[in-house]
Amino acid sequence: MTLVDPFGRLPRVPSFAVTSATITEGAALPPEHRSGKDRSPQLSWSGAPAGTKSYAVTVYDPDAPTGSGFWHWAVADIPATVTELPEGAGDDTGSGLPDGAFQLPNDARLARFAGAAPPAGHGPHRYFFVVHALDVESVGVPADATPAVLGFVMSGHTLARAVLTATAETPGTERLEVSRVVPAPADAVFAVLTDPEGHVDIDASGMLMSAEGEPVRQAGDRFLVHMDRDALGDVPLGKYDVEVVITKLVPDEEIAWTVEGRFAHVRHIYGYRLEPAEGGTRVTSYYDWSEITEEWRQRLTFPVVPESALKATLGILERTVRRRLR
Repeated sequence: MTLVDPFGRLPRVPSFAVTSATITEGAALPPEHRSGKDRSPQLSWSGAPAGTKSYAVTVYDPDAPTGSGFWHWAVADIPATVTELPEGAGDDTGSGLPDGAFQLPNDARLARFAGAAPPAGHGPHRYFFVVHALDVESVGVPADATPAVLGFVMSGHTLARAVLTATAETPGTERLEVSRVVPAPADAVFAVLTDPEGHVDIDASGMLMSAEGEPVRQAGDRFLVHMDRDALGDVPLGKYDVEVVITKLVPDEEIAWTVEGRFAHVRHIYGYRLEPAEGGTRVTSYYDWSEITEEWRQRLTFPVVPESALKATLGILERTVRRRLR
């Protein structure tokens, strides 16, 4: 799937800096900024060009399955003397907005911040938090205008643009996800996850006996794992070997794999995502069986790996990382 660039057809303008105390560039949005809590994030910006007379702030999801994305927030006529919005500024009353600024109705037709709510199973969505530096004190749109109208009018007045991008995903019914903060840097966690013996070390089922192969470096790499199904006692398979095939690898960020062996390829996916977190690295373990064939749906009961096992593996992962760092 080709990702939409929300700025691809807009006039090119310089950039300036925007930061946040509550969201991190490229990382998943915290629950506070998702649907249900709907709390707008803290934003600070600096370095806008000379001649800036006001700002606008918008939040947009180009990945929403609408054909036109989804506008979550739009604030216009922020005075040029203001360089920060506190967390929660985008409530029903705009209590944290400076004098003169106002919120436009978002795509839910609410004049406030709407938290991220990607559809279940639709994959990761991107959320663009944008501060627009404008050459007019008032952009001149009515309070009931749409964010799209605001964007159209702003396009001829934008001096510069500051962008912070975060993500959100809602697992589908054929996917499990669990998370844990591991008190270690991402590279230390990733070193375990890319090591064949590391997979054996963190196994919570007792089935993985040993592994053979070099640490994986890229999608397509493989290693061999010696299994003993008697550890589970669910089916009489005994001892057998499988190949772990890496399907995705982004160093220190994400690794995913599937398993091939003596049976036809089932095509269920296991993986880990790593994100910076206070006190270490937030590790999300996931198991996705959405791509399995109907034949395998009839032969096996899914999920093969329960949520409790994913949680146990994260605990063992933390213990393993701690031991390796000694």
